[in-house]
Amino acid sequence: MEISWDQCGQAGWDYLSNLARAPMQQRWDYGATHAALGGQVHRAVITQNGAPVALCQSICRRFAGLLNTSLATRGPLWLAPCDHPRVLALIRRTSPMPHPRAQLFTASDPALRLIPMMTPTTNAQLTLPVAMETLHGKWRNSLKKAMNSGLRTRHITCPTKALLSLLETDHNQQGAKSYRALPAAFTLKWHRKNPASLRLITVSTSGSISGCTIATALFILHGNTATYHISHTTDAGRKLSAGRLALWRAFNDFAAQGVRQIDLGQIDTVNASGLARFKLGTGATAQMNGTTVLAI
Repeated sequence: MEISWDQCGQAGWDYLSNLARAPMQQRWDYGATHAALGGQVHRAVITQNGAPVALCQSICRRFAGLLNTSLATRGPLWLAPCDHPRVLALIRRTSPMPHPRAQLFTASDPALRLIPMMTPTTNAQLTLPVAMETLHGKWRNSLKKAMNSGLRTRHITCPTKALLSLLETDHNQQGAKSYRALPAAFTLKWHRKNPASLRLITVSTSGSISGCTIATALFILHGNTATYHISHTTDAGRKLSAGRLALWRAFNDFAAQGVRQIDLGQIDTVNASGLARFKLGTGATAQMNGTTVLAI
């Protein structure tokens, strides 16, 4: 088994990431955005008998000015059957990050010399395309209500002004509903580097020439996968199930563009059961991520 660090270019990384249907945190643009904000990124490709079996993108920071830390969120990615503990050990041993250092991974299986640091999270993963009959009955009925309400949907590359407004709304929502998301600066930097990858779906009424926007949904495209990033629905939009209509437009458009999977984000059936039901009602599956572990 062999490992190469920071030798794979973006085209090669994107190809391998697509094979694994990689989540956002293991995509090239995620690392490039972090680097543009002043951080460091290291990318490893592990091969066995000349064929790639795993890849791992680590985001690196210096903690308290003393300890170098790396975090491979939802990584490594597995491309073929291999010895997972051996891969983790190889990454840990050969990392180009200077000492003293601490390396964190999301490990989905037990391995030697790993210390659990954070409990697993669960994400709702939706495979595209989505058929109407696979939607949960209540979700489908609400969608049909929205479809018959004369609402208009629009799918565009997200303009800077709209993004700033949505980020401000999301900041206020985070405070009111006590949740956290990626920093606004990260989303803005990603937008500056690759604006075409931020897709905005809007739903508006048709009572006037311009209409009134009652639901918005922002997605980040990355290769053959996408992430449901930020959304907002007004009270009027909720009554008309406009949020479901926005998602349905996204599901169909992205499938036509070759996207094969959408990460609808974390779900918590205990503390946010309503949101979990909303996401799983699309036909998404609950995928438990591995425990965040410290490799020693």
